[in-house]
Amino acid sequence: MSTMPFAFFAFFMLFPLAMIVMGIGIAIWSKWVARTMRRMRPVEVSDLAPGYGVVWGKVAEGNLRAPLSGRRCAWFEAWVEELRPPPLTQRDRPGDTGPRWERIFEQTSAQPIHVTDGKATCLVMPEGARVHETGWSAWEGAEERPAPGAAEPELQPGSYTPPVLRVSGGFSSILGSTPTRYRYVERYILAGDPIFAMGEAEPRRARGRGEAGDGPAPARMRIRKPEGRQPFVVSTQDPSAVHAENELASTGGIILAVMGAVGAYVLWRLRYG
Repeated sequence: MSTMPFAFFAFFMLFPLAMIVMGIGIAIWSKWVARTMRRMRPVEVSDLAPGYGVVWGKVAEGNLRAPLSGRRCAWFEAWVEELRPPPLTQRDRPGDTGPRWERIFEQTSAQPIHVTDGKATCLVMPEGARVHETGWSAWEGAEERPAPGAAEPELQPGSYTPPVLRVSGGFSSILGSTPTRYRYVERYILAGDPIFAMGEAEPRRARGRGEAGDGPAPARMRIRKPEGRQPFVVSTQDPSAVHAENELASTGGIILAVMGAVGAYVLWRLRYG
């Protein structure tokens, strides 16, 4: 290692340094979110006051249609991934991972989510929020978009986790090319779901585009992304579950940073020790 040109040494050193920076960033942000949630007391919609806080209630309505499945919902995030072979410059190299999923379409709803406690209603503006969904659907096909009129895919509870890719580079090379496949994924918040939002509450302005149809009890408040760096979270999970998730992520970030530091130290010792 001591005879390796400095340019190569610097290149390899970038990886542990990136792990350190990423780990520290994850740890700090996740711990901040967890501490913020711990000191905030959730209030019902009817008790909501202007300022930064946490409101708890239920999703009042779901008049949106998810773009891939057509499922009715109050919020969605949808995307399409195409299974593609590795770049020509990387084929036949040692460690080639074979085909991979690449995102070719994505869409996230920006319509306000109507939240109620049965006595009052508020609007949650989801743009810029970290959203924890109620459920998700993932299915595959041979076209860029699902066939129109098809049955709604099975709804899975909880948060979406990408599956392990099971198409290997060997399978690709036997056939001469990667088979054309598309994966469709949607995440949803549905009508009637329990929901909380941690963000900036403010009196609602005059009715604008995208806020029509409030029903007999118009929302008097709305919650949006804070101007500063306070966390903006919208979740159908219990606040305690989100708090625990961020505590775990903070610990994971610290572990990642430590692993990067160890790797950087080993590389340094191999060259200069």
